[in-house]
Amino acid sequence: MLVCTLPASRIICRAWTAGVIILLVLAAGTASAQTFRRAGAEFAAVRPITVPAGKGYSVVVTQFFHHGLINPEGTNVLVFAKGQKAVPTRVLQLGPGDYCRLAFEVQPGQSSYEIFYGGQAPEPSQVPAWTNRDGLLLETRQFQPCNLHNLDSVREAFRSAKPIGADYVEAVQHACNPFALRPAPFLSRYSGTMHIARAGTYGFLTSSQDCSFLLIDDKLVVDAPGAHRPVHHALRGTRKDIQLAAGPHKFEYYHAASGPEAMMVAAWEVNPRDPKPQPAAIPPEVFRAAAIGREPAGPVSLRNEKVVPDFLVQIAGSVPLPDNEVPLVRVAFRDTSPRALTLNSKLAWEFGDGQTSQESNPQHVYLRPGLYMVKLTVRRAGRPFEMANRIYVDAPPQTAREQLDDLDAYLPILQTYDPQSLDTAALAQLVAAYQAKADRLLGPPDEAEKPRSKPARKSAKPDNPEGPPTPEELQRQHELQAARRAEAMKYIAMAVEAGRAGLMGPAGTQAAHGDLLRLARMLGPMARFQLGDSRLAGALWEAAARRAAQPEVQGQCHLEAADIAINDLARLKAGKRLLDQASQKLKEPQAKELAARLQRVWGDYYALAGDGQAARKAYVAAEALVAAGRSNVERTAWQGAHGRSTEQFLKSGELDRAAAELYQWQEEFPADKINGYITLLFARYWFARKQYDAAIALAGQLSAVNPDSPYIDQLNLVAAECEQAR
Repeated sequence: MLVCTLPASRIICRAWTAGVIILLVLAAGTASAQTFRRAGAEFAAVRPITVPAGKGYSVVVTQFFHHGLINPEGTNVLVFAKGQKAVPTRVLQLGPGDYCRLAFEVQPGQSSYEIFYGGQAPEPSQVPAWTNRDGLLLETRQFQPCNLHNLDSVREAFRSAKPIGADYVEAVQHACNPFALRPAPFLSRYSGTMHIARAGTYGFLTSSQDCSFLLIDDKLVVDAPGAHRPVHHALRGTRKDIQLAAGPHKFEYYHAASGPEAMMVAAWEVNPRDPKPQPAAIPPEVFRAAAIGREPAGPVSLRNEKVVPDFLVQIAGSVPLPDNEVPLVRVAFRDTSPRALTLNSKLAWEFGDGQTSQESNPQHVYLRPGLYMVKLTVRRAGRPFEMANRIYVDAPPQTAREQLDDLDAYLPILQTYDPQSLDTAALAQLVAAYQAKADRLLGPPDEAEKPRSKPARKSAKPDNPEGPPTPEELQRQHELQAARRAEAMKYIAMAVEAGRAGLMGPAGTQAAHGDLLRLARMLGPMARFQLGDSRLAGALWEAAARRAAQPEVQGQCHLEAADIAINDLARLKAGKRLLDQASQKLKEPQAKELAARLQRVWGDYYALAGDGQAARKAYVAAEALVAAGRSNVERTAWQGAHGRSTEQFLKSGELDRAAAELYQWQEEFPADKINGYITLLFARYWFARKQYDAAIALAGQLSAVNPDSPYIDQLNLVAAECEQAR
């Protein structure tokens, strides 16, 4: 890849042995401003760069962060050789953030150069023109609508489009935009000079998605116009033969990808003998690619501060979360500050997402992609020295699942985060990460954790060669499942606690309505069903309602809180207050499911209040919204499935799964609360949770809604058991 990481820079510094000398160096660096006047302009910063002798480089490419000093046009950056002589400089890429990639022409006999940037831009007459013709340059730009069948249209779109990135490459052979971390439409151009060693016939081919146009000496040679898939096999008639004289020839290749997928490949055949193409890659030597060198830029000095902190960034990996398009991204930071500054000093990192670190070279996990202002502060002798750069973070391209990081490696870092410093979207990602770990533990165990059966005895049946598991193995399996479940509950508790701190803490989180609702929909069920803490679940929903700005989001949050107040806590007045607020905000719900839930919770309220007629009316109205189109056969099948699953989960002690099944059941068939079977199972659930008041209240509700229910006697027995137990 050509973007998203800065390679390790060589930092050349002297190892001082006396602390007093270091202090003198620091003092000298801050006593007066340095002279950064070059080419008639006063620059703000400088970085040295060394070109090794004997490499044969004619152009050197380097990259660094410019901490906001280079202007958007890139006109206030210029490379100088020894003797303050400006050399031809080409800014290849600015951004995202404060990232800069540039190239400069190497001067004969010169190895030491300085990159001056920031401050004033020199007059154009002071900037030497680019003359080097070595290398193949790839430039990509944001896509603009154009006629994919017409070269002039594509070329004009490219010229007027906003740049994305550029760098020297060895060949026209890419399957994506190498300067973008996420697939998106783009325009591209390869340009350079072909150095033909021998005159002769040269056949050219192109394969692309979508259009491509190959030009030599400003003349179109071969093209693949339009929107289409790439051609994977060279067919007769696709090669275009031309005569080329020995020497330099201008080369251009335009390409447009109108969708997220892309392909651009150019090939040739020297002195072709057969009409059927036998293409080969155009050798890098044709473009003199070996003349392009890459060297790291050295430590930065500012005009008013000679010794300052500096750091490098590497996007090191990512982890996708289940059913989530937003990945977690791991970034490695490396302090490259001069030793004269960092010896016996304290370092402090601010990562731009509210999190901090005092490690020298920390690993940080960003909860979502984006542009972040990262600041490194070195505090020495009571004085802070700071450096801040805007960095863009996104998941690096992956070619195989094995290249993805494991979530377990991220969790120790995430556990150090302060939830109150996160915005709502990031907080939802933190909760989702903990939930993903819990779900993994609650799922099937890994092969390494499964208990192994003993070798089969000779008397074992042929269709079961390993034999049945022994009682010891069954016990071990049970213990393993119990341990995994206990560990999973720890992560669920961590998720809920993080959400509680973020939503209900003093600072609160910044709330976008979509992120807020997503966060509440994760936290509420986890607290209510998996932890069995209905009071906390209700408080989380009410906190989300206070943070919400949109009335519909407020209404949904109030409705969920009302459901908990009425059905879990039997709080009639609180439930009525929340229901009134929900009804006011959700006067005309757009979704049938939401309208049905509002009717169903009103039915629960009337049942708790003893108004059976109003409760039945509300349940029937809710049923008409979500289940009216189902046949009796379908209804019976689903109701039976819900009932059997709930009973099995209650029997096995999987109360979180029993709760999820019950609540799904009442959402799909609200009128089943009139029959009473679901009410009986709810009472058994609350008995298992030791929430005896909730179970007792259900007996009164069913008596009001349907005193003739066939389940009323069993429900009264459960209520009696609750009276004895509490």
